Amino acid sequence: MEYKALLAYLDDLLQETYALWDAGWVTFNWRAYTYDHVQRVRGLALTLAAREGADRQVVELAALLHDLTKPYDGEYLTDSEGKRVVDAQGYWQNQVRRPNRTNHVTDLYDRLGLAGRLHNESGALIAQALLKECDCPTPLVEKVGEAIRQHLRPDDSASLEARCLYDADTIDANIGLPAFVRNIYINLHFHDRRKAPDTPPLEWRLQHDPQSFLDEYIRVNLPRWVQGKRQDFVPRLLTATARQMAHERLLRLERVFEDLAEELPSFNPARADGRLAVVWHYMLHRDDPSIAAETAALASDGLVLRSEVARELISQIEAEMAGHQ
Repeated sequence: MEYKALLAYLDDLLQETYALWDAGWVTFNWRAYTYDHVQRVRGLALTLAAREGADRQVVELAALLHDLTKPYDGEYLTDSEGKRVVDAQGYWQNQVRRPNRTNHVTDLYDRLGLAGRLHNESGALIAQALLKECDCPTPLVEKVGEAIRQHLRPDDSASLEARCLYDADTIDANIGLPAFVRNIYINLHFHDRRKAPDTPPLEWRLQHDPQSFLDEYIRVNLPRWVQGKRQDFVPRLLTATARQMAHERLLRLERVFEDLAEELPSFNPARADGRLAVVWHYMLHRDDPSIAAETAALASDGLVLRSEVARELISQIEAEMAGHQ
């Protein structure tokens, strides 16, 4: 199969597969998140591959398929003390989350007996089966499968392609403006579960006291969040390009957070403008949100675009979503 046709076929199959599960949250992800995440990882992994000299086709196919079976990974298993259960390799163990409908991917999953295997292992096997069906060369099939298998925790034998995929996956979920948008949704979703007993519920705060909610989130939570990412994730990155990109994205985040804090005193949800209008849009559109779709909506919103600083922030988000600095 011609390469562009192969990519289109696999992309369509990926979208079809994710739609087999009903909308809802599992761990720190929601249904519409994963496809957007895959496309961002694909773009970022290709950028890393170009700068690090990795095989473009291996990286692109592995990035496209790396979360193929992620929806099967359900809630984390916990022990009698409420701690997450890990296997001998240190991976968190998940419940198996069955789809509500079926297709070729789910048929392969059952035929290969993959229930209970994390998505890096089950996804690698199904990706290899799909590529073989499309008459891809055996070396390519094996390299793509190995990169997917290694993408959660690469060992010393990991190829450069696997390292590019791991770095792209890590950066997208944790470091940069798309990760910030993800954090917005995670913060909103878990607010009522994590709040102090005397704190009003989320819906009340957004409707009656948005200023206080935003002030706490922007001045307290976000600086702590970005510092945690710098400490916990940057040291894990495996390529020089990824470490440089992560550093630049973190600096950009800190500047954005400072700018948002400066806008807070004049924030009015009835006529939100500036950078806060961008954040407020994401917060108001949180029903199984697609980050790509909501960012596209912002990029065509004439009221938001009247602000130069809002246009700049949207452009920065779009650039990072495409895999650029």
